[in-house]
Amino acid sequence: MSRSVRWSPGPLVAMKLQAIMNRAAAKQGTDLQDIARLILDEQARPTALAQLGNCDTPTAADIALHVDLWLVDHRRQALRWIHDAGGTDLTLDDLDLVAELLLAACARS
Repeated sequence: MSRSVRWSPGPLVAMKLQAIMNRAAAKQGTDLQDIARLILDEQARPTALAQLGNCDTPTAADIALHVDLWLVDHRRQALRWIHDAGGTDLTLDDLDLVAELLLAACARS
């Protein structure tokens, strides 16, 4: 009997961010595209950001490190990978917004 697994958007974003560096370029693009789509989606975004906002501090710091690496420092490369994976409607402005929202969710006082 097969059981389907339904992922919550926050943990899925975190998992995909951490997996990018160990993936082939084509899969990096689809992972980045998935992250952007989840955060830009009006229904998934509140849940994803709340889940990331409620994770423990070390996990939040790790997520923020990966956001900085892929969506800030390497944002142009990330956009090329996304476009190569078919996400041609996404722009640098979209990635900037995604990075800003994720970093804010991971910020701890």
